[in-house]
Order: sequence, then structure tokens, then C-alpha cells
Amino acid sequence: MRLIILVLPFVLAIVGPTNAGMNEVAQRQIIQHAVASAFTNGRFDELDTMADQFRMSRERTESGVWKLTIFYSGFNYALLDPNFSAASLDRFEAQTLAWIKARPNSPAAKIAYALALSQRAWFLRGDDYYNKLTDQQRLGYITSLRKRRDHLLAIKEEVSKDPHWFTLMVAVAKEEGWPDEAFDRLVTEAAEHEPYYYQTYFLAIDRNLPQWGGSAEKMNAVVARATDYTRELDGDSFKARGYWYASSYGRAVFDREKLVANWSEVAQGFQDLLSRYPDQWNHNAYAKFACLAKDRTRFLDAYSLIEGVAMADVWDYPGQDMQCAAWAKHPERNIEVK
Repeated sequence: MRLIILVLPFVLAIVGPTNAGMNEVAQRQIIQHAVASAFTNGRFDELDTMADQFRMSRERTESGVWKLTIFYSGFNYALLDPNFSAASLDRFEAQTLAWIKARPNSPAAKIAYALALSQRAWFLRGDDYYNKLTDQQRLGYITSLRKRRDHLLAIKEEVSKDPHWFTLMVAVAKEEGWPDEAFDRLVTEAAEHEPYYYQTYFLAIDRNLPQWGGSAEKMNAVVARATDYTRELDGDSFKARGYWYASSYGRAVFDREKLVANWSEVAQGFQDLLSRYPDQWNHNAYAKFACLAKDRTRFLDAYSLIEGVAMADVWDYPGQDMQCAAWAKHPERNIEVK
């Protein structure tokens, strides 16, 4: 009981309203570091308190991202061990298994084990193109992925109440190259369980990007479906979120010369997003993408709502916001925005 009393104030600081209004980056970092600390030090009850609260409340950050998504990102090896090595993999997996043993009814523990298997797979694979991998790299990668898939299927009945189970299963389907029909069925099932868990749709976008064998048409279809699933509460804001995410793989989605997205629809998505989550993170993003889409009017509107210094984590490079502002305010100078 004394342990619970000592831990409770710390957990409430993470899951409660005390971080409302906080900078988005700081809010995410607090959650991630709390997760990494609790996991590394075996405070499994803290982890389950956070995960259960975030899952049941569907609580979001100031920008509208599920805190449960940020919670699971805290199991990233770069946070858990800055000097990450092969030996770290064994420690991470052993700790997730210790968590499962200590709290066998914990959905988060079983999902964390799947995350550990995924990180092992990608560590063994390396960063090169698949056709350039050694036989040993391929074997390690495939073996770990199969182990993750089998684990996820085995726990589905008890764990799929947590929407991150579907996110990981969609990752399996993407990496195993499921055919379109089977993949789409899985995404539909995920949406039926929890339509507002964006991370699952982001992975579906990944799978349908042109550089990974998809096409602009397929990617647009995923964004349209996800927007339909989330419209009741979010309006058309997923059109902003979806293409914002896709742009991390290349800004062509907002390039006037080879535009994938319908910018006017995306702009409406940003307006719907900002009407619900008027956070500086989102204002900065709207301004940046209006600039990339060469929309001076919308850029100036969005830029005027940025408070103080632009958020560096949103923009592509230092000074981009000022370059965009100069371009928008002085069309006679023919400034080229990079």
C-alpha cells in the first residue's frame, strides 16, 4: 500500500490534467521518459496505470494525438538505452517478460513484448535494401517478425481491446505483404474497434506509398477512408493529419508541380483540426504546408497565429518559416521556397 501511495502522485501528474496547455514536444517527452524510467526500473504497476488511463479515457495531447500512442513510443530503444547494442535486445525482452509474469492480465505488457520483438527484427535486418541483405540478416529479421506475428495472434482475444494491438498487426500485414483485400479487411476491423486511433491509419498510409509499391491513388484512398471513419468527432481533420504524416517520406504531396493531395481539401482539414485543437504545433504545421503548397493567403493567415518563435520540430530546417514569410509578403521578389 505504501508503494502505491508513493507512486500515485507521480502517475497522476502524467495522466491528469496538470500538463494541459503544455508545449506539445514537452508533453510527449514527459510521457516517454516516464515510461522509459518505469520500465527500466521495473515499476510495472505505474506502466499499467498509465496505459489503462490513456486507453479508457482516450485522452489526447494538446495537438490531438492519443497519449496511448505516445505511451508506446516510450519503449523505443533510443530512449531505453542511448548506447543501444545487441545485448540491449536481450535486456528489453527479458524486462517485458518479467512484466508479463508480474502482471499476467496486463495488455500493455504483452504489447510491449511485441514491440521488443519488432525492434529485434529491425536491428538484425539493418538499414540496407532487402535485396542487399545477407542470408543471416534475412533469417534474423524474418524469424523475429514471425515470432511477433504468432505472439500477436495468440493474444488477440484478450489484448485487442487496446487499439495498439491493431497498429502492430497492421505493421505485420504491411511487412508480410498481405494482399489488398486482406489488408483492407484488417484496417476495417481496427476502425470498428476504435476509429480514432490514428497510428493504425498512418501505417496503412506507409503500406500504400508509391515508393513501397503503392500509388498516389491507393494512398489517397486510405486517407479518404480514415477521414470517413473519424468525421463524426474530428470533421475532415484527418485529411490534414494523413498528408502531414505522408509528407515525412517526401514533400511531393504538397508540391504544386506533382501534387498528390487536393490542397483545398487538406486546408479544410487543417481548419477542422485547429477548430478542435488550436495548439501551436498544429498552427505551425498549417503554415508550413500552406507555404509548400504555394498558398500565400492561407500561409499568412496561419503564420499570423503563431505565437513567439516558430516551433523548430515542425519545420524542415532552421529559418524555413522566415523564408516562407518573405516569399508570401513579397511576391515581387520571386523568392524560391525550398
